[in-house]
Amino acid sequence: MIDYHLHTKRCHHAAGEMVEYVEEARRKGLVEIGFADHFPLDLLGYEPKNPVTMEGEELEEYLAEIDSLNSRGEALPIRRGIEVDYLPGREGETRRLLQAYPFDYALGSIHFLGDWDFTHPAQVKGFAEGCVPSIYDEYFALVRRLAASRLFDIIGHIDVVKKFGYDSHEEHMEAIIRETVIAVKESGICLEVNTAGWRVPAAEQYPSRAFLQACFREDIPLTLGSDAHCPSQVGEGIFKAVELLKDVGYRRVARFHRRRRYYQNL
Repeated sequence: MIDYHLHTKRCHHAAGEMVEYVEEARRKGLVEIGFADHFPLDLLGYEPKNPVTMEGEELEEYLAEIDSLNSRGEALPIRRGIEVDYLPGREGETRRLLQAYPFDYALGSIHFLGDWDFTHPAQVKGFAEGCVPSIYDEYFALVRRLAASRLFDIIGHIDVVKKFGYDSHEEHMEAIIRETVIAVKESGICLEVNTAGWRVPAAEQYPSRAFLQACFREDIPLTLGSDAHCPSQVGEGIFKAVELLKDVGYRRVARFHRRRRYYQNL
């Protein structure tokens, strides 16, 4: 199976050498992996409160290390992925930068609502201080804009706003899922099934089963990622996610090469 969401220590909140991630992937029987470390926010003119991405000067080095690992000629393909923050108003610059580098896929994610990194443990108090349904509305409005931008190949952890266990009520989520799935379908983008949700207070994969069921009804393609931030997390939960997808009705997942999508049977 595949794991398309691996980080590196360059992002300031991961550990381990890239070769260790590759060795762990091989040990766990994965057939293809992709590094998708955080795209340098300084290149997009954004400075977060906490350092959470590589620096612009590290991007060429990051890609070169992936190429070096691939050049060993071993039977585990390693894709050049990147996780890019969707920043409204910076779409043109994002497009230009993505076209300037030879990525196999670009994974678009949202971590910021204004200057609030709602996924960062140091900033979790923002949920208690705010209105959770309003936060959800703001977040998913950005998700729909991300999809409509057509900048990316994959949407990462689409309901990550639930990370710290702050949930909106069921009827609200049903409406959000309906509207968001329509936007995703119209964009033609792929969604990531991200297993990191099992490692945090949400205790659930991203996206939820209800989200996955709605995606299946609309024939929205999916891929897989562990969001590993250390070598031991590579492939974590991937085979469990495969069984979940089969139960929902999926029979294949998407893979990428040179920003072209193709499929692998489950």
